[in-house]
Amino acid sequence: MTYLITQTFLLLLIAALLGLILGWYLTRISANSARESLQAKLKSAESDARALRKEVDIAVNARGQSEAERQQLAERIKTLEQARDASDAEAGELQMLRDELAACRESLAAGAAVDNQAPVVEAEPEAEAVPAGETAAPLAAMAAPAPMTIEGADDDLQRIKGIGPKIAGILKELGVVRFEQIAAWTPENVAWVNDHLKFKGRIEREDWIPQAKALLAERAG
Repeated sequence: MTYLITQTFLLLLIAALLGLILGWYLTRISANSARESLQAKLKSAESDARALRKEVDIAVNARGQSEAERQQLAERIKTLEQARDASDAEAGELQMLRDELAACRESLAAGAAVDNQAPVVEAEPEAEAVPAGETAAPLAAMAAPAPMTIEGADDDLQRIKGIGPKIAGILKELGVVRFEQIAAWTPENVAWVNDHLKFKGRIEREDWIPQAKALLAERAG
């Protein structure tokens, strides 16, 4: 009986030892597996970290390049704005020069008109025959046409053959703006106006007075 108890005890002890050994072995295997899994996860995390660091480095480099490009664009914009301001200033100066040139041209035109009004030295025409007992009228006898008070707008003196824009301007400066004035000219008036024209004698040659009278008759009819 004692032998059986002893054998049973030994068997239980051996079974307990085997259970402990098996449990320790299984625990060790599980721990190794868990450790290997953790090591794999750690390596994966380290790989991900390295990839993230590379991406961060790329992003930092891209940011640096973007900042450099932004500065270059800002400098270019500033240069273009300065060039535009300079161009505007040059355009303003150019316009001022154009205005001054136009004013000079107007002054020259006004001076030319004044020069055209001055008597022109031409070859003296042959003296017309003077009837016996009469003498030629001296230059001092020439007289400006008497001023006339005429209501209404100015006539188009260029309708008279021989009067162009230039001569019409000279006549206007002399105060002649209507057909009635030309139709009423006396020989002294004609001599005075001829003295102010560049081409003397054309009043008589082109029959300004008869033409003015005809235009007045046409208007009256």
